[in-house]
Amino acid sequence: MVVDLLLQNGIPELRLFQPSLNVLDAFADTNIGLAITLQENFLRNVVEQKQMDDYIHERVKVYSDKGVKFRYVYVGNEPFTKALYMKKQFNGTIRYLNMTRDALDSFNLPDIKATTPHFTDVLINVTKPSQGDFREDIKEKMLKFLDCINRTGAPFVVHIFPIYTVYRYGFDVDFAFFDNKSKFKIIDGNNTYTNLFTFIYDTLVSALAKAGYGDMEIVVGQIGWPTDGYVSASEANAERFHRSLLQYISRKDGTPLRPNRDIDMYLLSLTDENKVATDYGPYQRHWGIYKHDGLPKYKIDFTMQDRDVKPTIAKGTVRMPNRWCVFDGKTDHNETLVLQDYDYACGESDCTAFGTGATCDHLSFIEKVSYGYNMLYQMSNQDQRKCNLLGATITTNNPSTPDCDFPIEILTAEVVDGGSTLTKRY
Repeated sequence: MVVDLLLQNGIPELRLFQPSLNVLDAFADTNIGLAITLQENFLRNVVEQKQMDDYIHERVKVYSDKGVKFRYVYVGNEPFTKALYMKKQFNGTIRYLNMTRDALDSFNLPDIKATTPHFTDVLINVTKPSQGDFREDIKEKMLKFLDCINRTGAPFVVHIFPIYTVYRYGFDVDFAFFDNKSKFKIIDGNNTYTNLFTFIYDTLVSALAKAGYGDMEIVVGQIGWPTDGYVSASEANAERFHRSLLQYISRKDGTPLRPNRDIDMYLLSLTDENKVATDYGPYQRHWGIYKHDGLPKYKIDFTMQDRDVKPTIAKGTVRMPNRWCVFDGKTDHNETLVLQDYDYACGESDCTAFGTGATCDHLSFIEKVSYGYNMLYQMSNQDQRKCNLLGATITTNNPSTPDCDFPIEILTAEVVDGGSTLTKRY
């Protein structure tokens, strides 16, 4: 279903966070380029080269022979990001990169590049791109990493979250877009920056140059705009962001420090991810261009011809019946116990539509409890036992409000991968 969706929309490449065998099977002979990720929980258990060789053989070599087109193997993900790095250092990046490269070479796969993506917080805060440099606390490790990928011709992959960065820097939110509606701009010598992306990109270019790698290729591994869970996160702003972003890419403007060139970017994300971590905020679960049921949220033209169209609808999803689990609102319930069940329901499901600026922030107490109850019920495939909460009842009357959708989920494909059950994550 997902492969068909990509082909119908002319999307040439996809990043997979979990290289599940059945998923890889679906990409055989599709000519869709794949970037797969070796997760940290796997890498920590790799002690000797043979373990890496076996894994690369099983997940890359075998499927390459079947016609899967691999572009990148990402070794870990954002190992030096500040929030996680300060809590738990992941020191094996270089070793695992070398092991991955050796495994790829042993199977004669020189065109598949091994690298590691990084978040923009590996850079110091600056007021001008020319000041760009890597954080002091990771600089030694970063220099070793850069030497490693430079020797193998792999790119530096960066994740850019404009909505997060524009607020972190205190910039005008319009500066995050490419349509030049912001009055804010940054002057750096002879260069003028009118949007956040070129500002961040050239800050990275400056940091790489200072490290001795001024010509290193940069791939934008994630960039997008969320539709909920944060101030300015909306479908209208996501459509505005992507339209102006794709116009920018198609013009091949480049940036002031790297003008007139193509920049490879991976849009974040195909669908919402209702179980992804929310370290940076609730909006991290709402990057999706598509809803879980395969309906596009807004207009976007993947062909970069700037057509005013919505992308192709996914074919084959199975929507569950029109049933919702809601709170009956009776006043004789113990409010403390109701709150306990509400907290449990939200903790086991996804209530990130609440919070400042989010679509469901305005709900009353009764409506919020109903929302939490319903999300647990839906994400459990409408298992009636999950509606066994204080004051909970199943209804066929849609409790949605004009601004807040109480969703009906689709039937999930339960996939066991490495002992973990994965649902709704591409």
